[in-house]
Amino acid sequence: MIITVSGEPGAGKSTVARALAQALGLRYLSSGEIFREEARRRGLTVAALGRLAEQDLSIDRAIDQAQVAEARAGDIVVESRLSGWLVDGDVRVWLRAPVEVRARRVAVRDGLPVETARADVETREACERRRYAALYQIDLKDLSRYHLILDTSLWGPEDITHAIAGLARALRGERSGRRS
Repeated sequence: MIITVSGEPGAGKSTVARALAQALGLRYLSSGEIFREEARRRGLTVAALGRLAEQDLSIDRAIDQAQVAEARAGDIVVESRLSGWLVDGDVRVWLRAPVEVRARRVAVRDGLPVETARADVETREACERRRYAALYQIDLKDLSRYHLILDTSLWGPEDITHAIAGLARALRGERSGRRS
């Protein structure tokens, strides 16, 4: 089984994807962690690497090719902004939340004032929209590719994980001829 978890910055992708992989006994891959590690390796902030990636499309392309190759082995939860577009997942999930909620989460996670976090989130979203449109002609606002679209401001990560895991188990049971 291949599950993709995509969504907006601060919507809870990493939290849900990591818990989902554990709940289902699947491997976990985070392209965001790969991107952050690449920024550290280059001595850049994530925002600075994002700006560089707008000029050098090979940065995103290399990270995206790695996630696609890893997903082909199956039994994985792939978490990235584009995984629902790049990986043919059995279950493709998009997580979203109002910008105010996401900004508060990012502020807590990164130790920033909420206003700074909101500006960072909005800048990052705009940067990624431009990059992915230029690189893959993908409109991040087009959610037609996703099976599930969940507002993470309405439920906690445990409830969201439980719901997605239940649907994934039901799909897995259906494919093997039995129902969970």
